[in-house]
Amino acid sequence: MTMSTFINEKNLPKLPLPDLQKTLEEMEDSLKPLYYADGYYKHPLHPEESSELHENIEKFLHSNAAVKLQEKLKMFDRFNGCYLDKLHLDINNHTSTKEIQDDVLPRNPFLILAEDATSDISQAVRSGVLCSSALRFVSALRQNHLPPDCGSDGKPMSMLPYTNLFGTTRCPVFEHGEVESFDLNRPYDESDLEAELNNLSAQRRPSTASSEASNQPSANSDDDLEFFNVHGITKKQYPDSKHIMIISKGQYYTLEVLDENDNALFTDSQLSRVFQHIIDDSTTSYSLKRATALGSLTSYSFKNWKYARKRLQKRYPQELNVIDSALFIVVLDESTSTSDINEDCKRLYYGTSIVDDVTGFQVGSCTSRWYDKLQLVVTADSKAAVIWDSFTCDGSVVLRFTSDIYAESILRLAREVHAGDPHFSLWPQVPKASSKDAWTEKFSKITWSFSHILNTHVHLSETKLTDLISKHDIVHTTIPFGRRTAQKLGVRADSLIQIALQIAHYALYGKMVFSFEPVSTRFFQNSRSTFIPIQTQELLELCQLFISNSLNETGKLEKFITACNDHSERIQKAQRGTGFEKHFNAIKYLFKFHDHFDIGLSPEEFEISSKVFNDAMLEPFSAPELIASNCGNSAMTAFGVTPAVPQGFGIGYIIKNEQCDITLTSQYRQGRRLAFMLKWVLTEINNYWELSSVKSVKISPKVDQLYEIDNAINQLKFNSLSTKPEIAKSPVQFAERPNLGSYQQSSSSSIFNGGHGFLELKGHLESRASSRPISRSGSNLKLSAMNTTNSLQPTLSNGLEDALTSTISITSEVLKQNAGHEILKIDASNIGETQPQVQKKNVVSSKFEINFDRSSVGRKVNTRG
Repeated sequence: MTMSTFINEKNLPKLPLPDLQKTLEEMEDSLKPLYYADGYYKHPLHPEESSELHENIEKFLHSNAAVKLQEKLKMFDRFNGCYLDKLHLDINNHTSTKEIQDDVLPRNPFLILAEDATSDISQAVRSGVLCSSALRFVSALRQNHLPPDCGSDGKPMSMLPYTNLFGTTRCPVFEHGEVESFDLNRPYDESDLEAELNNLSAQRRPSTASSEASNQPSANSDDDLEFFNVHGITKKQYPDSKHIMIISKGQYYTLEVLDENDNALFTDSQLSRVFQHIIDDSTTSYSLKRATALGSLTSYSFKNWKYARKRLQKRYPQELNVIDSALFIVVLDESTSTSDINEDCKRLYYGTSIVDDVTGFQVGSCTSRWYDKLQLVVTADSKAAVIWDSFTCDGSVVLRFTSDIYAESILRLAREVHAGDPHFSLWPQVPKASSKDAWTEKFSKITWSFSHILNTHVHLSETKLTDLISKHDIVHTTIPFGRRTAQKLGVRADSLIQIALQIAHYALYGKMVFSFEPVSTRFFQNSRSTFIPIQTQELLELCQLFISNSLNETGKLEKFITACNDHSERIQKAQRGTGFEKHFNAIKYLFKFHDHFDIGLSPEEFEISSKVFNDAMLEPFSAPELIASNCGNSAMTAFGVTPAVPQGFGIGYIIKNEQCDITLTSQYRQGRRLAFMLKWVLTEINNYWELSSVKSVKISPKVDQLYEIDNAINQLKFNSLSTKPEIAKSPVQFAERPNLGSYQQSSSSSIFNGGHGFLELKGHLESRASSRPISRSGSNLKLSAMNTTNSLQPTLSNGLEDALTSTISITSEVLKQNAGHEILKIDASNIGETQPQVQKKNVVSSKFEINFDRSSVGRKVNTRG
C-alpha cells in the first residue's frame, strides 16, 4: 500500500530558533568579502564603516532591545509550528524588506520539459496529455495517494507546501472596504500609487495586550498580521477548486475538470479536443477587441500591480475570482519552433513580443501569461514548460510535480500497450476519468468589456512588460561537467557548480557580489526553504589566487576542493535548520514593526537597533546581485530564474551525470561570457585533477619510451606542416604525455578556444604562466590519439623494437578515461599505416531521477497498489 501523503507531518521536528549572536556574526561574515580590497583581502576597503558596523552589532547584542526581539520570536515558537509562521517570510522571500523595482522581470522561475516520446505530437494532444497527468496528480494529492517525499538519508519531508500548488494565487492585501470605496471613474495617475503606499503606512494598532495569550493562534490572527507586509502581498487558497483556466491568444476560457470526489472528468483525448476547440476559436475570433493583454498586469511592480488589481476587482469581481480560484493556468502559446535554444527559453517563459505594424498593438504571445499562479505552457510546436510564482510555491515541490506529470505522460504509452493497465501509472489508486464526452457543459469563455481607463492601464502594463522583454537576455548552454566530475573530485556536484560560478564571476569582474542559493528546509514543520550566502573570505582568496601565478595547479585544486567542502557543510547546516537568513529577516521585521507586536523599545534601545538594521552596508543582503539555484533532472532541458535586481544575474542549472545545463538571465550583462568563463574554470579544475592523478600512476618504461617517440613523430609532422602558410596560420594541438608530469606542448597550444586565450585578458594570461589554458577542441579537453606514420625511421633501440613486436596498451581503463582518450594498440605489422583516431563520445545518461537541492525528492515512486 502507498503511504498516506501527510502521514509524517505531525512527527516532523520544529525548525530550530537560532542564537541571535551567532546569526549576526554569520550575517556580518557574509558581507565582509564585498568590502575587502584586492590582494588577498588583507584590509577592508571601508575600514571606518566596517568597524562602525561591528561596534554597533556588539552594542545591540548587549542591549535589552536584542533580548526583547528574540523573546518575541521565542514566544512565537512556543505557540506555533514554526517561529516564522506569523511573519510571512516565505511569501516575501529574501526581498522581504525591499520593494522589487519596476525594471526587473516577474519573479517566476520556469522549467522546460523534455520532448514527448511521440515525435509528431500536436499542441492540442500534448496539452491534453500533460493536463490529464496534472489532474491525476491533483487527485492523488487530495485523496492522500501521493507518496510523501524524503531526503537522501530517508528523513521525511513536509508535504504541506503541495497545498499551495493548486487553487492558489498571489494577491494584494486590501483593507476592509478599500475595494468597495474605490472610484472606477477616477483616471489612472502615478500619484494614486503614492497614495497606495501612504495607505499602507497608516497602520492599524493592536487592540491591547502584550500577554503571551495575545500571541496564541486565533481565527483572525493572520488577518491581523498581514497588514504590516511592506508589499501588501498575501495568498488566497481555494481548496475546493475544480476548474482550470485556459489562455489562448489573449482570450480566456474556463473548464470544470474534477468531480465531487476530485477525480478527473475527462481523459487526455477528450481534453485534447477541448484544447483544439479553444485554439480554433481564439484564432477565428481573434481581434483587438476580443484579445487582451490583461495578464501583463501580473508582471507589474507590486505597487502598480496592487492598484491594477483593485480596479479590476471592483469592475470584474466574479471573473477575477474565477481566475484566482482555478487549479492552474494552461497557456496555449501560438509561437513556433526556432533553431536557437535561447529563443526557445524566452518564448516558453514570457512569450514572444510582436508589435502589429498597422495598429502598433502588441500581438505576441507575451500577452498570454498570468504570473500570479502556476502555469502550464504548451507552444504551437508542442514544447512545454511549467512557470510558477516563487512567493507561494516551493521549488522542490514544483520539481516533483513537473517530473511526475512528465513521467505519467510517458507511461501512457505503456498503458496503451497493456490495455489500460492502471499499474502503469505513478498513482494506480486514482480512478481513470469517465468516458462521457460532455465537455461543452463544463466549458465557458470570459468576455471582457473594459472601460477606457482600464484599457489604458492594461496597455501601459503591456508596454512596460515589452520593455522588460526587450532588455533582458536569456542564455542557455551545456557545460560538459556533471556528477561524474564531482565524484572523481570527491565533492558534491552542486558545490562544484556554485564555487566555479563564483570564480568565473570574479575572473570577469574582479570583485565579489552578494550571492544567494536556496536550500530546502522541508525536513521541519511548516517550512519551505532558506537562502545561504555563497561568498566567504576563504572563497575570495581562492578567486584571487585562481587567476594569478601565486599558486601552482595542485594548490589551486586543493583550495577549490576545500571551498566545495565548506559550501557543502553550510548546505547541510541550513538543511538542519540552523541557517541565519530567515532568522535575521525575522528580527529585522520585529524591529521595524515593534509597535504592532507590542515590543516596547525605549528611545535608546530604538537608536541602538536602528544603527544595525538601517546600516547601508546591509543593503546587499536585501538585493543579491547573483541568485543561483539547482533544480531539475533528465525530464527537463532547462531551468531558469530571474535576477533580483536590474544589475544582477539569475542562474538556474540542472546537473546530470556528464553535463550541466545552465540558463543565465540578466539585463544588459554578458551572460554568454560568464558561461564561457564557467567552462574555462571547470576545464582547468579537471586538468589539475588529471595531472595530480596521473602522477600517482606507475607506467612501464616501455610505454614511457613510446610516448617520447610519439612526441618526436608529431614534432616532425608539425615542422613539415609549418612550412605551408595555410597550415601555419592555425594552431596545431598536441597530446599531453601524462608520464612527464608537466605540460609538453608547443607555444600555440596555450591558446584556448580558437585563439582567444583567457578572454584576451593579456595581463591575466601573462600573470598565470604556471596554469595557462590548454588547447582544446570546443569546451572538452581532448588529447590527440597516438598515431604512427610512414615518417617513422627504423632507428629504434632494442628495447623499443621488442615493444613494437607485440601489442602494447595501457591496461588501466581508469587511466584511459582520466587521460581523456584511448591509446591505440600498435602492431609492428602495420607500423607504416596511419591509425584512425579514436574519439571519446560524451554520452548523457537518460536515467530519470529527481534531485532538487541536495535531497532525493521523489526519486522512487511506488507503483504497486
